[in-house]
Amino acid sequence: MNLKKESTKNKIDRDFIKLSKLTLEQFKILNNILKQIQPEIAEDVLKKLEKNEKNINKLDIKLDDHVIKSIVLYKPMASELRRLFAIYRIVQNLERIADRIIKIVYLKQKISDVELYSKITPKLNVVAKDTYNMLKNAVDSFNNNNKLSAISVLKTELVFDNLNRDIMNIAMQEIKLEVETENLLLSMTDIRSIISSIDRIGDHSKNIAEASLYAMIGKNYSHQQIDESELE
Repeated sequence: MNLKKESTKNKIDRDFIKLSKLTLEQFKILNNILKQIQPEIAEDVLKKLEKNEKNINKLDIKLDDHVIKSIVLYKPMASELRRLFAIYRIVQNLERIADRIIKIVYLKQKISDVELYSKITPKLNVVAKDTYNMLKNAVDSFNNNNKLSAISVLKTELVFDNLNRDIMNIAMQEIKLEVETENLLLSMTDIRSIISSIDRIGDHSKNIAEASLYAMIGKNYSHQQIDESELE
């Protein structure tokens, strides 16, 4: 057994689990923030988000180095190589999800029309919770070699189009006075940006599930329909 190769593999596994847990923790914090109607966010919560973001960035760099080192130096077998490529893809998507989370937090603080936000909060929270579960299932599918979890993510359809339409309808009903219009439209823009960012997190979660299936069975399901008979 190549001890250096095994040591690097253990580092990759350990740091990957840390990264996935931190990203999920960031999402949990975000979901709590989205439930709050007021735009202000507690200082300790912001510090926690910032600390986690820095650690995520560090782990992203470490994992990138470890994966490249493993491929170049240790001549991994086909199954090992698939897993390394999958980890590389998943890490990229986790880092982008973490960036989206920070962006959503920033946008939430900018919303000035609290009344408008309060009216869409129930729908927004449902989609955010579903997206969190989607990400969790995607990560769990890889960590636990669970094909069914990956498939469930790829089959998930979130209702972003309906949510956008509902927000537009609410906003149109709220426009009454010229003085109110500017804040309302600015809040609409920020809210739709939040929804767009959650939508992108859903896309990244599907990418993670696809990478997980690739690691398990060696087939790339990007832009393809799932044939579940192949997974039995």
